[in-house]
Amino acid sequence: MAISNGESWIALAIVVVSILTAWLMNTRAPKVRAFGTLLAAFGCLAVVTWFAGALGTGVLENPKPNQTPMDSAKPALLWAQASAALVAGLMLLWVSTKQFNSTKELVLPAENEADRFGFNSRMLHWTMAIMFLSMIPMGMFASMIPQDAWFRNHYYVVHKTIGVLIFSLLLVRLIWNRRSKRPELDASLKPAERKWAHRVHILLYVLLLAMPVTGFVMTSYHGYPTFFFAWELQPLWGESDAYIIWGTFHKYILPYLIYIILGAHILGALKHHFIDRHTTALKRMVG
Repeated sequence: MAISNGESWIALAIVVVSILTAWLMNTRAPKVRAFGTLLAAFGCLAVVTWFAGALGTGVLENPKPNQTPMDSAKPALLWAQASAALVAGLMLLWVSTKQFNSTKELVLPAENEADRFGFNSRMLHWTMAIMFLSMIPMGMFASMIPQDAWFRNHYYVVHKTIGVLIFSLLLVRLIWNRRSKRPELDASLKPAERKWAHRVHILLYVLLLAMPVTGFVMTSYHGYPTFFFAWELQPLWGESDAYIIWGTFHKYILPYLIYIILGAHILGALKHHFIDRHTTALKRMVG
């Protein structure tokens, strides 16, 4: 397939916005951080705009023929994700207005401290988080696109490029975690909460590694290339029905596990901050 410049520019735009948002959210000046939050809000609203465009393709009404009962739930899940993006975008808009009135500066060293993450960890965390959160609805939609849709291959250039970058950044973050020790968990957490927080983090890392790996292997066994911007990597081995097994993991098992683990991670952080009033828990990565 000939790759046009359009797909590469779209992928590059997502990457640049993710990096820029992460950087602005962790700068010293409060008003600049507020602009980063505002950019994050626009990113959430961009997901809503993307979903509106996806509705216009007719794919949600007439997706690729169902392969499992879980496929039938995908249109409803996309509606739920678009709704969550809308709520998150509006909340971030409200948060940004409060930050614009703040005078508190954020001074971060490059490496982690005993009670909070440093600048490098935060940049890796939020850049990956923004790209990965954008990939959740995009990846689900990718599995619904009919084989004969004119935009299918173009869409996969963006999807696979972001997937390769997330995998690469995760490897960098694992190396950085060895270089700079992670902060200790909040002292107010109970032993059971500490244990579950540790387990959730490990499972999330495993799943984030497994998603791009299974996607690459599935694609290769299916006889399709892997894309990285304008570069096209041909399959490393011949076609095989093994793509069905790898596809089951990549398109069904792993995504639903990620929804559960990622949801537990986010809800746990919010619970510690708003319900348990562990005010330092959330600030380890955001303040």
